Amino acid sequence: MHGEEGNRLGLKLPYGASLFVREENSCYLELFDLIETRIKRLAVSSFDITQMNLKNTHVEELVLVDEEALEFFYNSTENSEFYVEKVSFGNKLNPKSETFLRLIERVHEGETAAPRKIKNLVLGRNSFFGFLEKTRRISQRKIHVEEVVVTQNGKGTGPETSTRIVVSKKISITGNARVLLFIELGPELNHLDIDELQRQCRSPRIVLRSTS
Repeated sequence: MHGEEGNRLGLKLPYGASLFVREENSCYLELFDLIETRIKRLAVSSFDITQMNLKNTHVEELVLVDEEALEFFYNSTENSEFYVEKVSFGNKLNPKSETFLRLIERVHEGETAAPRKIKNLVLGRNSFFGFLEKTRRISQRKIHVEEVVVTQNGKGTGPETSTRIVVSKKISITGNARVLLFIELGPELNHLDIDELQRQCRSPRIVLRSTS
């Protein structure tokens, strides 16, 4: 899709622009010069991101929409020539897949080629408790994210694990309130008092209503 130097006569993106790239519209990338560019938000679906010439480009947020995009990005991180500040995981991903978990490990271990932070983590389709079980292998036992969206139905109490998800900016929970037992709030959210809810979650004699 790109030559050695890319399309140096192409259009330059103004700062603040966002891109959504999938296989069907990837041909239009030929119109742009993306080398040494700062992209605010780049969402990728079923597309190999290495097909884009992003040499010396800074991506503030990379959104991996589906499994194919995740696989392509994960397999290219060691040889990538662009910098990703934050990564977001879309709702079409399987949070218990090996590639998903390995990328989260890379972020938290501070690998040079990995994104620096996780911006948005979506755990839908009753995947929250299963995700926690799988992430026991992360040595820090805390997964730091800016935003988390959880949909967990049923009355399960969750796994026996010390792993916690630390949320710094935004939280949305639908369904089982016991999800809160595995959540910690960062300084920007410490005005939200969830201690009483967590206490109720630990009591087997209290029936909890679903929360959102």
